[in-house]
Amino acid sequence: METPKIAEQQRARAIAEDYRRRGYDVVEEPSPESLPDFLAGYQPDLIARRGKETVVVEVKSRKSLADEPQVRELARLLQGKEHWSFELVVVPEEQPVAPEGAQPFTREDVLRGLEEAERLVELGFSEAAMLRAWATAEAALRIIADEEGVKLDRYAPSYMLKRAVSDGIISREEYAFFIRAMEYRNALVHGFSAASFDTNLVRKLIALIKQMIGHAT
Repeated sequence: METPKIAEQQRARAIAEDYRRRGYDVVEEPSPESLPDFLAGYQPDLIARRGKETVVVEVKSRKSLADEPQVRELARLLQGKEHWSFELVVVPEEQPVAPEGAQPFTREDVLRGLEEAERLVELGFSEAAMLRAWATAEAALRIIADEEGVKLDRYAPSYMLKRAVSDGIISREEYAFFIRAMEYRNALVHGFSAASFDTNLVRKLIALIKQMIGHAT
């Protein structure tokens, strides 16, 4: 079984490669000597630089977040630094836990959730819209998988996305987009903000879910 630490390391490597593809110089697990004085005492997972911009990235499981309060301190430290930003990536849990009696969203619930997410965007609450839209995304994946006869052994979002792309429910480009959106969702739900968060990300997520649900009717 994959341990949280292994999952964190694998995700960090994937993020490093993504930054490199986007033209950043990336240092994984930077040594203390390579860090500026104001980061003394911290050990970020990676640092990505492009021009004047520097992004400090931490990749953590939920358990790691609880055990390592320095992550929040690092986020606060970088918040006001010019040309510096902080990105937290939370590795998804293997299986979400729901309270007793919880029922899955229906197609009508998904459509209603998308309408609510759109209204939140219009009102300027893009981060809240992201959380609402992501809930509909997971529900839509379950609904479409069921209609396509794809049996899901569990409902962890990372697993569902892997099954969706392998079974042709979504394309590889859509899979990559969902993974990116999930990273922002994870940061938000655990009380972190991301400097690179863009309202267009939410709009694109809503449009993609609409397209998926429309094709499945």
